[in-house]
Amino acid sequence: MIRFFGQKKVSNTNPNKLIGYEFLLREYVDGRWQLPDDFSKFSATEIANLLERTIEALPPDLPLISFNLDQAQFVDAQFRASITRVFRTRPVHLYVELTERDNSVQMDDLVQAARDYRDCGIRVVLDDVGTGDNQSKMAHALNEFTSEYKFALQNARASQQMAGVGTQLKFWSDLAKRHNKIFAIEGFEYAQDLDLARDYAPDVMQGYYFGKPELIAIG
Repeated sequence: MIRFFGQKKVSNTNPNKLIGYEFLLREYVDGRWQLPDDFSKFSATEIANLLERTIEALPPDLPLISFNLDQAQFVDAQFRASITRVFRTRPVHLYVELTERDNSVQMDDLVQAARDYRDCGIRVVLDDVGTGDNQSKMAHALNEFTSEYKFALQNARASQQMAGVGTQLKFWSDLAKRHNKIFAIEGFEYAQDLDLARDYAPDVMQGYYFGKPELIAIG
């Protein structure tokens, strides 16, 4: 059994106001919910049906919903068709977050997929910018078709590079402003992390400080 857990997204201008959720896929195994060991075992239809049912369970006026696709899923025609169907039958501000893992997908295929999503009205997010495959080269290639850059503080924490995180944040914040993108920061865990919001003015903030992922009950 799979379900989406939702993690709150809030605005820098009003951190107490919920503006949306990131949907995080979890699988129920041996009596507990866990990160799936292999996301590829779930079909596009299965994910799309779950997405539709989960959206139905949320308030209709919620501004935005995002969920992750790896490169292989992102370029898969069946995924695009299934997700587009959900978007057309359940109008929401839907964001697809392209994850940073390198699946050896050709850049031309990523660009075409991003164009297709954009043309359907689905927004594309470059997730975890500055890590994995989501570097400035990817940002440049997909620039015309992306709406948001999302920076993950937890990656800097995991690699013990928080001391130098300001340089990375400035780069991506400046790039977002220059290309008129939404700039998001996730991974807020402590009150002092909010200093980063003052310094780099993200449009969207996310992290355990605002709320841990919670199971979204569906009918």
